[in-house]
Amino acid sequence: MEIVRAVGHGDLPDGIVTNYVLAETLNLVRERLGPAPATGMLDRLVEGAHFDTSHAPRADFTAGQALFRKYADLSFVDATIAAYMQREDIEYLYSFDDGFDGVDGVTRLETADNSFSK
Repeated sequence: MEIVRAVGHGDLPDGIVTNYVLAETLNLVRERLGPAPATGMLDRLVEGAHFDTSHAPRADFTAGQALFRKYADLSFVDATIAAYMQREDIEYLYSFDDGFDGVDGVTRLETADNSFSK
């Protein structure tokens, strides 16, 4: 949650949240913490100035299938994230999920440290 807070406060570069990630995140927060925290997370991600919610196109779903088959450590949602990143030429990803570590072209960052500040 520290990464979400840091992005939300502008301490890290703006974050892109795909519809797949939004659904997975909200379901997990609702299951573990309840409906009120899930609603708060939805508001933070959808309305936050430093988050861009993006609907991943069908092409990412299709490319994600191939990545899901290629990388045994990726969940299907993670495979669609990797497909989105490849299509958009995005290298960096904030994630605690080490399944991304073996994906070509993806550099995973797992702390709220700003590696991009000069």
